[in-house]
Amino acid sequence: MKGSRPRKQRTMKILLFQIRNADDPMLDQERRCFEGKLDGLRKKFSLELSTHNIISEPKGYQDKWKDYDVVMVGGSGDYGCVNNTQDWFLRFCDQLRTLVERELPLFCSCFGHQALAAALGGEVSTDRSKAELGTLEVSLNGDGVKDPLLGGLPSTFLAQFGHNDFVSRLPEGAVNLAHTPLCAVQSYRLDGKLVYATQFHPELSSQENQERAQRYL
Repeated sequence: MKGSRPRKQRTMKILLFQIRNADDPMLDQERRCFEGKLDGLRKKFSLELSTHNIISEPKGYQDKWKDYDVVMVGGSGDYGCVNNTQDWFLRFCDQLRTLVERELPLFCSCFGHQALAAALGGEVSTDRSKAELGTLEVSLNGDGVKDPLLGGLPSTFLAQFGHNDFVSRLPEGAVNLAHTPLCAVQSYRLDGKLVYATQFHPELSSQENQERAQRYL
């Protein structure tokens, strides 16, 4: 209608939990990568992305999620989940369980993928023979092909990798969606919830993954 005001976009507030040392140059890169991949949402939403680094600020964040519409968890160059009994990790596992219980939309990448599985009673293992690095093919399982989110992808697609640890046993209620020849659990969702996790890095381009690999190698 002539003279009508443009419709105001709804604001979507997103919290990205990071697990990186304060001097890790990938701290800023990770934020930029996630922010860049969210561009498609800007047609419908006004986005606000905030970060909280669990390593730098391991306490006092437990109620932060209440101010956000979506929570994401990134990777980690220096920390893992296997045999991790550090206080910050145990507190973060408590936080992940709370997010799942409160049914907040949640996405977890790489370390986040592993931490969520461990927090919910699954198992994470280390096996250097199963390590993956670079741009590799991922194949959807039967449930992945039918999944409302991943089902829009080709049955086999390229993704970015950089990990030694892997989810060796899924928690109860998790549905395996994808695999590679070396890693049987590349993505899963929690049945009946808006919770997804990927071992690979959908937030990274191949060039961004190369930058990260050069930093850690």
